[in-house]
Amino acid sequence: MGETGRLFGDLWHRYDDELFEESVALFARRFEANGFDLSWFRGKRCLDAGCGGGRYSIAMARLGAEEVIGCDVSSEGIRDCRRRATGMRAVSFEVASVLQLPFANESFDFVCSSGVLHHTADPAQGLREITRVLRPGGRVFLLLYGARGLRWPTIIALRPYAHALGYAAVDYAMREAELPANKQRTFLDDLFVPLIAFYEWADVHRMLTDNGYSDITRWERGKLDHEASVEVQRAELEQLGRIFETGVRKEVPGFKDHLEAARAASGAISAAVATLDLTVADYERGRLKRQELEEIVFGAGHHRVLAVKR
Repeated sequence: MGETGRLFGDLWHRYDDELFEESVALFARRFEANGFDLSWFRGKRCLDAGCGGGRYSIAMARLGAEEVIGCDVSSEGIRDCRRRATGMRAVSFEVASVLQLPFANESFDFVCSSGVLHHTADPAQGLREITRVLRPGGRVFLLLYGARGLRWPTIIALRPYAHALGYAAVDYAMREAELPANKQRTFLDDLFVPLIAFYEWADVHRMLTDNGYSDITRWERGKLDHEASVEVQRAELEQLGRIFETGVRKEVPGFKDHLEAARAASGAISAAVATLDLTVADYERGRLKRQELEEIVFGAGHHRVLAVKR
């Protein structure tokens, strides 16, 4: 299964039923926000490549897909997916990697791969596999992390400190800080996933063009995560800071032995929040345009992309 599979296998089961249902609803909300006719899914054969907890697989089935297959490298995650989808005949799950999909050529009308390729050893191979199993005229939806901004460089700076403290210690501090399950998943993913890559839009567009896609559209609406607003971004950075502050204050095992790492992590987050506040102040004084403010805070932003295979 590998380190990535073990990590994600520990994350999705934390969602209670209410929070999981909210995460399922995000799929339709984002697609509708970008003008996608949800009736298109009726009768389609869909693949959720890197399905995580199965939320988007379930969403596509509820939208009327004839068959949805979710695959993921985490056997623990797949067990949780099957539990969540109990009684749903249109959905099935299996353990498989996006780098080697066990499906026939041109066998799906739609492939969703949300937040997956940038965590693999060979994103280009993953995209080739997605393209191979997608029929001509079929559609792909990808989410890839965007470069720059304040959040991701801060995460990259934190990762060595988090590893010094250890997964168990950071997880414990996170729970002690009373972060909700979706934030536990997000931060543990960001801080401990073995591989992570970031892209400029030109790189994403070129990857898709080189693999034979047309009608390539980057979705700008339906940002329901930390990119929803500058205020939401700031609140999430503060949540991130609470993890390390709580670990130090409560003398969480692991933090006591690595106080310098914990304090350095807190300092990096404080610096990011200070930069954000100064940037907002410059905007409010008319020194920056809105586009310049968002470029500093969000960078390239998440690339949510819909494309058609020629």
